[in-house]
Amino acid sequence: MKSRFPFTSFPNGWFRVGYSNELAIKEVKPLHYFGQDLVLFRTEDGIAHVMDAHCPHLGAHLGYGGCVVENTIQCPFHGWRFHGEGRCIDIPYTHKIPAKAHIKPWLVREVNGLIMVWYHAEGEAPTWEIPKLKEYNSLTWSPFRCAAQWRLRSHIQEIQENPLDTSHLKFIHGANTVKVLSFETDGAKLLWRFSTDEDTSLVKESYVEYTYYGLGYNLDYYFPGKTGDESEDFLQEINILTLTTPIDQEYVENHLLITFKKLPTEAENEAFEEKLMQTIFTETAKDVPILENKIYRFSPLLCEDDGPLMQYRRWASQFYSYVSSNSKILVN
Repeated sequence: MKSRFPFTSFPNGWFRVGYSNELAIKEVKPLHYFGQDLVLFRTEDGIAHVMDAHCPHLGAHLGYGGCVVENTIQCPFHGWRFHGEGRCIDIPYTHKIPAKAHIKPWLVREVNGLIMVWYHAEGEAPTWEIPKLKEYNSLTWSPFRCAAQWRLRSHIQEIQENPLDTSHLKFIHGANTVKVLSFETDGAKLLWRFSTDEDTSLVKESYVEYTYYGLGYNLDYYFPGKTGDESEDFLQEINILTLTTPIDQEYVENHLLITFKKLPTEAENEAFEEKLMQTIFTETAKDVPILENKIYRFSPLLCEDDGPLMQYRRWASQFYSYVSSNSKILVN
């Protein structure tokens, strides 16, 4: 990975590590992200917690055999109990708790059905948040469903850069024309809009709006008839939520969730959802072998219709606490 990319594998920001509906009260799960072993658990008060995985006593992994007791997690080895903030509050065989009996907690937010953690290489507090989505749990939008899930040998910045490569949308994904309409940045938020004329069974012509919140969360809206054509070829408004989390220095985890404006009948919704999920999986699968084997070009030979790639790279550079001497080229 270090020979392919000039920057750390772990940018700062909010990243998905789980789904709210997949973590019951008192449930404990082992995780591995950011090159670290972690433990995810939900205490009896309903709050989700993430902490470093290993007990400071003799190193047991709390995610394997650990259990929730009230609002603490108990080590499976000697029964030490840790509050969600990381402090040891009970040792069953002594009343004297060592001053250093503490496990690093991670800052967690549950939003839009996601369990998100904050990563910062320098330990700094969040300067922005993931907004709530009006589509989540809406009566007029379908429930979010995972259409594709990948474990990729790539870098999170590469994956999130891929949609802005407008020429590849034409060559690989069947877009006849792609017209960039705007590109705006506001701190950790990036918003870019384009129109596209595609040759697929789901999309003929649409207006597309991509919103990034850091490098781990990307929200894509597809609107029908926004380019001047009121055709009904594009059946519904679609929202694709792309969630990308670094696993280690070599691999990232990429999830694509979909929701759409509901159709009149349940049968129509089921048929459209199945077709949409198949399309998303098929189209994203085309990019996987390319992303896993390409290298990062510091100064790419860009053409007029290659999209706002360098603007994106300048924006993305803010999420790294430090960069190598070679990576200064990425923000030129």
